[in-house]
Amino acid sequence: MMFDLRTFIKRGFLNAVGKMADYKIILNAAGWYEKGVLEESDLAEIQIKIDEKNTLDESLNEEDALEEEEA
Repeated sequence: MMFDLRTFIKRGFLNAVGKMADYKIILNAAGWYEKGVLEESDLAEIQIKIDEKNTLDESLNEEDALEEEEA
């Protein structure tokens, strides 16, 4: 099996979502895009995962706030 730098970099960014600040992932991914390693579709996939994580975080925060109000 040949090593694929694009897949390696993209997998790293996808795994970093939720563990690393969003802006760091975005800036680093943009750098790899400018180098021609990542494609626009890769950036879109990374952004979707970030958005999904943020949507989940927001809904959990809303649930916590409701539980605190009821207490």
